[in-house]
Amino acid sequence: MRKNVMIIGAGGVANVAAHKCAQNNDVLGNIVIASRTLSKCKKIIDSIERKGSKKSNEYSITAYQIDAMDIPATEKLIKETDTSIVINVGTAFINMSVLTACIHTGAAYMDTAI
Repeated sequence: MRKNVMIIGAGGVANVAAHKCAQNNDVLGNIVIASRTLSKCKKIIDSIERKGSKKSNEYSITAYQIDAMDIPATEKLIKETDTSIVINVGTAFINMSVLTACIHTGAAYMDTAI
């Protein structure tokens, strides 16, 4: 069973996390990169494709625009993408909102800032 991973944030740490997840997507499944700025998410996906970081082409990497402070919207995206693991690499201001969305949906929460 694949886990499906959502990375929230699209900065430097998100870029590294996304590449590492892509290198192990045969285990992790589909990858979602979500941030306020959709173009930054797409840039990370382009980098993964350009560098050939994706281990398996069986699973997708998609970009979504989201305000992670909006708990219901974050919960909805977690459910719609069948995400089991959320990696929060966004600003510290969104930590509690993302954590709350994970608790409500049953998704595992990882945060590099805690």
